Amino acid sequence: MKTIIAFLSGLLFFVQHLTAQSLYKIGFDEKVRSSSLIVEGKIVSQVSFWNAARTMIFTSNSVEVSKIFKGDITDSIIEVITVGGSVGNSHIEASDLLSLEKEQVGLFFCIPNSLRLRSPKSKRPVYDVYSSVQGFLQYDLQNQTASAPLSQPVEISTTLYNELVKKTGRQYKIIKPFLSANKISQRENNTLAVGITSFSPAVVNAGALLDAATNVLTINGSGFGTPSGAATVFFDDANDGTGNNSYGIAYNNPQIISWTDTEIRVRVPSRAGTGLIYVRDAAGTLGASSSELEVLYSVITASFNAGVTYIKESNLMDANGSGGYDIVYSDNAAGSGVDFNSSSAKETFQRALATWKEISGYNITEAGSTNLQLIADDDINVIMFDNANTGVGPLPAGTLAVCYSYNSMCGPDYANSFAQKTGFDIVVRNPGYSSGTTSFTTGPCPPNASDYTQQDLETVLLHELGHSLNLGHINDSYQGTTVGRLNPGKLMHYGVVNSTKRVTPDYSAKAAANYLLNPQGNTYGSCLYTSEMMPLAVISETKDECPSTFPSTAIAQNTTINFDLAHATSNRFVDPAYTQIRCDGAGASLTNNAYYAFKTSATGSLLLTVSDYTTTPAALTSCTQVYSGIPVTGIRLVLYQVSSCPTAGAYPAPVACVTITGNGTVSPIAGITANTDYLLLAEGIENTKASFNLNFGGSLLPLKITQFSGLVLSPYNEVNWETAEVENVIKMLVQKSNNGTSFETAFELNEPNTILKGNWKDFTPYSQTFYRLVIINSDGSKNYSEIINLKRQDQVVMTAYPNPALEYVTIQLNQSYKEGYNVVLYNGIGQKIKEKKITGEKTQLSTGSYLPGYYKLVLYHNNVKLTSLNLVIQ
Repeated sequence: MKTIIAFLSGLLFFVQHLTAQSLYKIGFDEKVRSSSLIVEGKIVSQVSFWNAARTMIFTSNSVEVSKIFKGDITDSIIEVITVGGSVGNSHIEASDLLSLEKEQVGLFFCIPNSLRLRSPKSKRPVYDVYSSVQGFLQYDLQNQTASAPLSQPVEISTTLYNELVKKTGRQYKIIKPFLSANKISQRENNTLAVGITSFSPAVVNAGALLDAATNVLTINGSGFGTPSGAATVFFDDANDGTGNNSYGIAYNNPQIISWTDTEIRVRVPSRAGTGLIYVRDAAGTLGASSSELEVLYSVITASFNAGVTYIKESNLMDANGSGGYDIVYSDNAAGSGVDFNSSSAKETFQRALATWKEISGYNITEAGSTNLQLIADDDINVIMFDNANTGVGPLPAGTLAVCYSYNSMCGPDYANSFAQKTGFDIVVRNPGYSSGTTSFTTGPCPPNASDYTQQDLETVLLHELGHSLNLGHINDSYQGTTVGRLNPGKLMHYGVVNSTKRVTPDYSAKAAANYLLNPQGNTYGSCLYTSEMMPLAVISETKDECPSTFPSTAIAQNTTINFDLAHATSNRFVDPAYTQIRCDGAGASLTNNAYYAFKTSATGSLLLTVSDYTTTPAALTSCTQVYSGIPVTGIRLVLYQVSSCPTAGAYPAPVACVTITGNGTVSPIAGITANTDYLLLAEGIENTKASFNLNFGGSLLPLKITQFSGLVLSPYNEVNWETAEVENVIKMLVQKSNNGTSFETAFELNEPNTILKGNWKDFTPYSQTFYRLVIINSDGSKNYSEIINLKRQDQVVMTAYPNPALEYVTIQLNQSYKEGYNVVLYNGIGQKIKEKKITGEKTQLSTGSYLPGYYKLVLYHNNVKLTSLNLVIQ
């Protein structure tokens, strides 16, 4: 059903350095060697059930066996156990572990179940699939190929069978020849063939069932037939990447809204990824779309079996009474476990958690540690290393981490009820207990700073936290083939490669999180949580996307721009191609970037000066480059000569490319032309999270301001300046800002002498205040000083005027305060005579009735004294 990549000389069995955000590749030889039973078969029925302790739901998948390649069985039916499933109004999703569907056909690499579970119906022993998702090679009968995540499709009847016979040393045994080498039959009358003429919308959000506008897909065409028999809509399966297997929605699936001979309306399922779509009619005839459906992001859904199957989008809830969920770190090392709470992995996890909280507002509270190791929907969300006491068996070979998500909803009106996420647990691979072998680097330096074959743990944990947010997999893989020249796939794509680091959400993951964290305002009943998650305030880089308009006036000398790549993302819809951010055309990662457009006023050289360069965390600045020509930390500055944002992936060759790793002046960029638009891209090398100021200077910008500095004094800030060439100057403005980007005029000077040299006192500074000077020339042009940043130890600054006071005094704070602030007036002997609540930036107290003398104003927050000042009443 998909475009097939040719099988070349055992490609399926070649062990590449290919991993996934939560998978690492298991070779074919290992799967054959480690399995006790290898069979080909079809899933004919499924049943989900609770374990005896009612802590985990498992699903027993009955497989009708057609061929045996290794081992032996006494019946034509075996049962394969997968983790997760639905029982009544409970659903458990186990990310990155195998999830099977009825009617799937393929090859199963089986081992005895690690928990010694038995069939819920027959009570017979059951099997696990070795290496989980990689241990089931799903068949595409239309193209006669087999594939699994991290493996390319391979032809079944000759290549795959012959390789199995070679590896096992025995001829396979045929049990039931229901899988022939013939493709699914096609209708002889071509006029009756299934044909897709169009579909809309072109871009969808998979699994976003509560947003019909971006989730419901309308497929137009002919020959769709009646909804019966084999009738199915197929999507590219995002759980194994573009071009491998398809994920089918049968005609009787609740996600099918309507089906006629010419039109199908379907809710795009969570597992759908970018790719072609197919329609199969009742007789088995297939028709494919001529273009790909684009899936921007995926939302994990939950199914519930309450007599009828309901598929629901599960909402994030206020489970802890503080707007979200609590998490705890396991400190128990029993059962071959590892104390997560005291390990270096905890700090790695905290970095990943801070990223989601700051960029998207994910409301998660760290609530200490626990000795619990059990994976269960018990209102305790545990972060732990794999161990023998989880209740689910060791993490399979090939799996780096798993997020177990718990979902439920209140009855009895399940059709109109809303589902909610009741909690989650995250389990990380433990080399001393989990199956298989691989190694992590805990960071913050990328694997290329030590050993490129390792997996970056922070990347894995950011991905698993994405699953805890209910983000599903999407199709958008890595680019490039050489270590140090790779561009990671999107965060929620299952596949990436060793050595790469992605510790910032891309545009897709951020958009999905924004959707999921936007409160729906649904009613949930009274059996579970009643309120939805309240998202936290986010920190954004305002220059995260290429600007929609370029400036019409030239940039001023000493303009300083702040870049915050600690909170920037990447976006393949607008970013350059990964081969367009180095002047030599070699590939490089695009993970966190920001843009700044400017116009020049003269021909000459551009001088860029870096200040206040800091990384998150600070240790990133000391990451060591161990492979020649492969930088591991710093920021790429790439300059393009364009007058508007180019089309994504179609940027011109850069004018200049420089790398910064700290404060200092960059070598002058020569050849800058007058009255020309330029676009500067700042990109984090190996996802370096850094913030810094970039000052624009050089011979192409006229010089006016010669000195600008500031002092923090009590109770005010003072700025001082000297300028030159004040002729033709109309006035000068002193501007201030609390963020370094949005400035307001605080003081204006019109006299030449005060413009030449002077100072200004700011009696209402912020705890951190940015200042700049603006010179306005007679021709209307403006020149800007560099930006200075003054930080005060006193977080809240209070001033009072007039002082001395007569009838009233105005109390001014340095910013707006709303909760818990009050000001108290004391007389000369310390008696409280007046108290007033502060609800904004300033308030007034009446003083006309008080005796003349000396008084004291004291500012409190929640009864804690912050600051005070003396007041004279006349």
